[in-house]
Amino acid sequence: MKKNIMKPAPERCNPRLFTLVLGLFFVCAGPAAEETPHEFSANLTLVSDYLYRGISQTSEHPAIQGGFDYAHAPSGFYVGTWASNVDFAESSEIDVYGGLSGELANGIGWDIGGLYYIYPGSNAQPEENFAEVYASASYTFETELEPAVSAGVAYSPDFFGEDGDAVYLNGGLDFSLPHGFGLSFYVGWQDVEGDQTTGPAGFDYVHYSIGVSKDVGPLSLSVSWNDADDDCGGEICEAVLVGISTGF
Repeated sequence: MKKNIMKPAPERCNPRLFTLVLGLFFVCAGPAAEETPHEFSANLTLVSDYLYRGISQTSEHPAIQGGFDYAHAPSGFYVGTWASNVDFAESSEIDVYGGLSGELANGIGWDIGGLYYIYPGSNAQPEENFAEVYASASYTFETELEPAVSAGVAYSPDFFGEDGDAVYLNGGLDFSLPHGFGLSFYVGWQDVEGDQTTGPAGFDYVHYSIGVSKDVGPLSLSVSWNDADDDCGGEICEAVLVGISTGF
C-alpha cells in the first residue's frame, strides 16, 4: 500500500491534468447518439482529499479527478482510464483497467478484471507502477430502501514500490433513502507481504467509512467520514471527505 510516501511540500492540484480532463470532457459532450451496444461515458470529480484504501494520496489536500469508459453492453466487456493529482510521483496518477461484468439470473452482479496503476512522472526506485487483478459481487434487495450489498477482492503479485504480494478485501452496504439521498457503509482490509530483504516489512490494516450522497440535477454531492485502525498511518488515514462529481 502507498504508505509514508507523501512529499513534505504538497501541490494542491495539477493544472495540466485539470486542463486535459476538462478538455476531453467537453469533447465527449455531444448530442445523444442512436441506440447502440457501444456505451461511452465520462466523469469528473472535485474532492477535498484523495483517499486510496483509507490513506491520503494528496497530504490531506484537494484532488481533481476524471475518467473515461467504454462498455460493450451485450458481452459485458469494458475498458477505461482514470486520473488524479497526487503529492508524489510528480503529482499525477493514471489508472488503466479492463474486464467483464454482468448479472446472473438470480440478480447477483459480478465483475472481474485487471488494473494497472501508472505514475508517469516518477523516477523512484523501486518502481512505483504496479498491476493487480480484482473480482467482486453485488446484490440489491427489492425492498423499500433498496439495500445493496457488495464484496470484493484484489490481488497484486508486486505491490506499490515492489512490496511483494498484496491482498485487499472489501465490503459495502448501501441504502436509497427518501428524497433522493443515499447512505453507504464501507470497510476494507489491506494486507501487504513486504520485501523482507531489500524493502520495508509487510503490514496490514483495516479502514472504514460512512457516507451520505445526494443528486442535485447533473451533480452528485457527497460527504463521508473515514477512519482506520492504528496500523494505517495516523492522520493521513482520518478524514471527512466532501466531493462533487458529474458524469455523462
